[in-house]
Amino acid sequence: MHRKPSFQHLILAGMIGVIVMVLSGAPAAGAGTAPQANGYYYTVQKGDTLWDLSRRFADSPWVWPQLWTENADAIANPHLIYPGQKIRLARKKAAPAAGTAWEDKPISDQIHFRYSLINQVGFVRKEQVAPHAVIFQAREKGRNMLAEGDIVYLKPENGFALRPGQLLTVYRTFDRIHDKTTRDYIGIQHLLLGVVNIVQSEPDFAVGVLTRSYRPIKLSDKLMPFVPRAAEIRYDPSPAGIDGVIFEVEEPVSQFAEFHTAFINRGKADGLREGQVYSVYRRDEETIGARGAAKHVSIPVDYGELLVLHVEENTATVLITDSDKEFYTGARIRTPFLQAR
Repeated sequence: MHRKPSFQHLILAGMIGVIVMVLSGAPAAGAGTAPQANGYYYTVQKGDTLWDLSRRFADSPWVWPQLWTENADAIANPHLIYPGQKIRLARKKAAPAAGTAWEDKPISDQIHFRYSLINQVGFVRKEQVAPHAVIFQAREKGRNMLAEGDIVYLKPENGFALRPGQLLTVYRTFDRIHDKTTRDYIGIQHLLLGVVNIVQSEPDFAVGVLTRSYRPIKLSDKLMPFVPRAAEIRYDPSPAGIDGVIFEVEEPVSQFAEFHTAFINRGKADGLREGQVYSVYRRDEETIGARGAAKHVSIPVDYGELLVLHVEENTATVLITDSDKEFYTGARIRTPFLQAR
């Protein structure tokens, strides 16, 4: 039984059956626009060919139809690709792989992951963010749950001034999180809920409009400055020797898998950066050798993969990008094997 390949085994699945040279001029009409779907992309460079990219990433230049299908909106003519085009990289189960191609410069510099929900991604931090304001009332009396388009009244906090035109992120915090094994303090989860635009400011309150709501918003939710994040996250090779755990999932679920966001107990202090990829693994216990001389060994087995979306000093927020089975909090993560060698 074959396992879905890891990030290092991502391939360009669907390559042109003939060598297609990248033209150096500007794209012709219908050459395609920037991709919108979430996933891994490669930015085409002058001199690239789909044939050559297939050989580098998949060790096979012949499986071309799937790539064209995957990028139909961006590649109008499969015989023409242009510098600057972003080609989505597809996975194919049990396909051959180049192994370390993703680590080779300048290839890794041209790979990124597009995540359109990046501004909704929260974080865990040791100290709670000091709120600039709180929502104390809605214009529509009696409403406790708020959503996009609602007008809200805000009370400034901690001496912060609110001014018209200012954008604020609505967030909510929860109980302090401790390691389930050691009981060491980890931090406080900050769940991002939406965005408020300040439209009027008075001496002791401000009026705002909810311009975005990612999740249900309620009275008493807090606000901090809105800092937009780039949806394109450049791939960054992971440092060797990282080993940690998924200690919490962002949404309140008991088990999770692909497309869920979660938190790991490694951060900037450990060398983590946005765009790095880590394996989710378990340890299988095996007995080897003849009776009387048998030895017990613990073998690490990968069964998933995650991408770092946001990094704090001692924690990181991650997106599960691959899973062979459901995950639970406490699942272990490590530097991918191919990068650790």
